[in-house]
Amino acid sequence: MTYQEAKAFLDSLVNYERQAKPRNEFKLDNIRRALALAGNPEKRIRKVILVAGTKGKGSVSYMIEAGLRGCGLKTGLFISPHLVTVRERIQLNGQPVEKRVFARLVDFWQRWAKRFHLSYFETLTAMAFRLFSEEEVDYAVVEVGLGGRLDATNLSEPEISVITRIGYDHIQVLGRTLARIAREKAGIMRAGKPVVIGYQPREAREELARQAARVGALPCWVEGCSRVWDERIGGDGVSFSCFTELGAGRVNLPVLGRHQIENCLVALTVLGLIARDEPGVRFAPVAEALARLTLPGRCQMVRRKPLLIVDSCHNPESGAALAEVLRDYLKDRVILIYGSLRKKLVKRTLTPIAPYVDTAIIVSPDSPRALAPGVLKGLFRRLGVLAETAPDLSAALRRAGELAAGRLPIVIAGSFYLAGEALARLTGEVLD
Repeated sequence: MTYQEAKAFLDSLVNYERQAKPRNEFKLDNIRRALALAGNPEKRIRKVILVAGTKGKGSVSYMIEAGLRGCGLKTGLFISPHLVTVRERIQLNGQPVEKRVFARLVDFWQRWAKRFHLSYFETLTAMAFRLFSEEEVDYAVVEVGLGGRLDATNLSEPEISVITRIGYDHIQVLGRTLARIAREKAGIMRAGKPVVIGYQPREAREELARQAARVGALPCWVEGCSRVWDERIGGDGVSFSCFTELGAGRVNLPVLGRHQIENCLVALTVLGLIARDEPGVRFAPVAEALARLTLPGRCQMVRRKPLLIVDSCHNPESGAALAEVLRDYLKDRVILIYGSLRKKLVKRTLTPIAPYVDTAIIVSPDSPRALAPGVLKGLFRRLGVLAETAPDLSAALRRAGELAAGRLPIVIAGSFYLAGEALARLTGEVLD
């Protein structure tokens, strides 16, 4: 099977990420049967770190993986969605899996995917499990796709579970209260195993505490075991001094956003727990690795002059985080290119951003779930922001350049699909 044939097969599967309507049924029976017939690779991975949450789970996953790799350990990373290439979802030692290996994994799983009607995400999850098992990675950092309890990634056997900040997203599927959403995320907890819990709203925190007690998991609350001081925001990132489970020292993150300090404290707490059994995991090499960190599509500075930032701001928590970046780093208002999917809390996402926007240019992400540009245009105008639409991203970039006139920063934000298209276009990478 060639790489192109592998991609074509995957694209023939049901892909709930791209369906016009949200998924309304979650069952693990089919992928559980497929994994069993394939020898249960998910149970043969040496150690799994399973990461769930509404905000920051991708960043935390990247940080944990980078820290482990910086300490000389062999790593696997599974994330979703991807931005430029589907191979981003399955990484070995910080690099997307090679095309030939990706094709081999699809070739292995295609019969089970056909027989058990596996989805696009389930098949990719099974592929990651098999590769991490075959490669005998020391640690596999696995990001949950949606929720936790009924996500395919939850069939793994995590040594440590992680729950980042919980907020409102996918409410049609997970529930309309923080308690219900937290209950779904808590499904990744395991009896007798640590669960690292990031900073939480009160309602979510209380529910997570109840679920940890019910399951018999061992909660490690980040806010109770870490301290941070001397935060400095500016230049190309953030720096801070901290005391954590891993140790104390100075951390320099080459990423934009004060919120990344919170994510980093979660990652350092996880790494501190790992260090109890891994003497090679120490604060100094972790800090060195984090100083080289790249977080694709997360307030990513793609160009300096004129400044251009790409972000995947798609829920109220990420909207607040982007607003904080615009406040902390930029002196001028921005030209915002924005596109969103339907069924998102768009008004709550955009409200904190609106005061920092000079003009919004609205474009549809490449998805059947894209929210009509006219709807977004009206919403921006009700928020007091000048807004216009563009037929595609190329036109939006040309118009943004005209409006910015080499003076105002340009920010591309909204859906992961829009962020991925923007990164491919702006960096010259090929969408493969």
